[in-house]
Formats: sequence, structure tokens, C-alpha cells
Amino acid sequence: MRKFLFASVALFALSSAAQAANTSTTVQVGVVNGSTVSQQGLTNDTSSTSQLGIINSATTMQGTSSASLNNGSTVNQIGVQNTAATGQVAFGNNGSSITQNSFGPPALQNNAAAVGQLSGFGINSSTVSQTAH
Repeated sequence: MRKFLFASVALFALSSAAQAANTSTTVQVGVVNGSTVSQQGLTNDTSSTSQLGIINSATTMQGTSSASLNNGSTVNQIGVQNTAATGQVAFGNNGSSITQNSFGPPALQNNAAAVGQLSGFGINSSTVSQTAH
């Protein structure tokens, strides 16, 4: 009976942790846009950042100082110069998507993206799409 009780408590603790979540949504429209998102702790993290401007910069850190359960990050940027960096550390899955579209004088256009992922027991997936017009 004691083993069953401990097992039930452990299962409840795990399922309760799985319900916890950090969720962030950022939308920026301006000349110069900058966004930094930090989501830490044993939770499921989800972040979405959208930027429309001339110079865009976005940094997303999930579980980098305290590992997460699962991480998901999406960054969409439209501007002349776009920079995005995503760092993810999880016991489970990491998913990252970065889309960058630059416009304006060709000599000034620049898209830069960096992704770092560490998973203990899950799957890492990353997609980067960059377009210069």
C-alpha cells in the first residue's frame, strides 16, 4: 500500500508539472524593434515573436538557466536588417522556427539567425527561412 501511495504521489507530481506553462506573445511594429524573451523552469514553454520594422532584433532563451520540459519558439521578422537568436534546453522536445524577410537597398539588407538546442530525452527540430528581396 505504501509503494502504491508513493507511486500515486509521484505520478500526480509529474502530471501537475506537465500542466504548467510559460507562454509569451510579442508583436512589434516600428522603426527599430528589440525583443528579449526568457522562459525558465520545469514547464512547457511557448514563445511567439513578430516584428515589422527597419531594424529588428529578437532573442529567445528557454530553459537555458533552468531546464524546461518542452520548448517551442517562433520568430517572424520583416525588415531591412533582421537578427534572431534562440537557445533551448529541455528534458523533452525543442522546436524552433525563424522566418526572416529583408527589403530595401540590396547593400543594406541582412538576415542573421542562430539556434542552439539541447535535449535530454526528446527531439530537436529547427527551421530557418531567410529571404532577401
